[in-house]
Amino acid sequence: MPSGSTIFLIAALLCAGMVLILRYFMRSELPGIRAWALANLLGGVSFVMYAFGDALSPLFSYVVTNGVYAAAVMAMLAGFLRFFGRPPHDLPLAVAVLLSTVAVAYFYYIDASFAGRTVVLSLYSAAVAGTIAWIIWARDQSASGQRRSTYPYRFTLVAALVVAAGHLFRAGLYLFSQADASALLQPSPWNLAFISAGTAMLPALTLGAVMLVHDVMLAAAENAANRDFLTNAWSRRAFFSTAEIELARARRSHRSLSLMMFDIDYFKSINDRFGHAAGDEVLVNLVMRAEQVIRNVDYLGRIGGEEFAVLLPDTGLDEALEVAERLRAGLQVDADRNTEVGVSVSIGVSTLRDGESLAELMWRADAALYRAKLGGRNRVEREAA
Repeated sequence: MPSGSTIFLIAALLCAGMVLILRYFMRSELPGIRAWALANLLGGVSFVMYAFGDALSPLFSYVVTNGVYAAAVMAMLAGFLRFFGRPPHDLPLAVAVLLSTVAVAYFYYIDASFAGRTVVLSLYSAAVAGTIAWIIWARDQSASGQRRSTYPYRFTLVAALVVAAGHLFRAGLYLFSQADASALLQPSPWNLAFISAGTAMLPALTLGAVMLVHDVMLAAAENAANRDFLTNAWSRRAFFSTAEIELARARRSHRSLSLMMFDIDYFKSINDRFGHAAGDEVLVNLVMRAEQVIRNVDYLGRIGGEEFAVLLPDTGLDEALEVAERLRAGLQVDADRNTEVGVSVSIGVSTLRDGESLAELMWRADAALYRAKLGGRNRVEREAA
């Protein structure tokens, strides 16, 4: 059976490994990573001090060591707060660490009690782990659909709840019963079990944190790949991929699906007269205005150059024509005060027919767009009967 010192040293090595892993992710500049690295650094130091507690003075063995561990646990909480956009107030966190350290000192210098020190640190750790679980749960409820995967959130939530429950159980055991240990390194079965479980808190929560960071980085990379670099509309590839999925869904559920295709009238003359920078600004503003008109469930993609498409799930032809007219009116800018660029769009609308492909749906919308241009531009045309 391994001794308590061996378990603490293994935990210190795990914390050191977590610091190295987090050091790799620091270049992402995501909030919370530095706090998690600090938590593992402090945790590793405290575990080494725990392992060699018998060789240290009482001040370091009982007070400083537990204070460093309490600071490590609080740094872990600070990391989660920062990661989820809730920058912590440092003073309350520091006060909590100080109070727990003072309580440990009380149960050594004034009322010498190993059980008392154990209960203090267990309740403290349970409170911090429970707070982390609550933060993750609240974020999980409010950010549904804004992440790439739910697994990192679920894993970290469960880890935090297990840690909190384990510390509460330990506190209850020492508070309401006579546990068979009077010192931390005493090799009793209960003590070794609690040491093993307690030292796993920082590595387990850090593993969850690393998974969360990785998920955010993957989501950002995926979003960058699926978005047009200039306008932030869906890229051509992403739009066609989504359109195929929506077309298949419309066929299965026998629901309507409409498509609008539009481009900017006389866009070449804008570039020639005002320069490509002004043309880029027009495209960016166009997408911003369009997203204010269409629904959240609609898909706006940049098909190429100044040409865009909007996919309208669960929308029939008449409804799509109304949306198209609102879009045309909303995108029309007679004269921009800064660049004096006059902007209007022509729009073609089509609705999915039984058995047709995406290419056929787009061909009919594109043909309607062509008629809108022949008809004088700055207008909406529907598909041919």
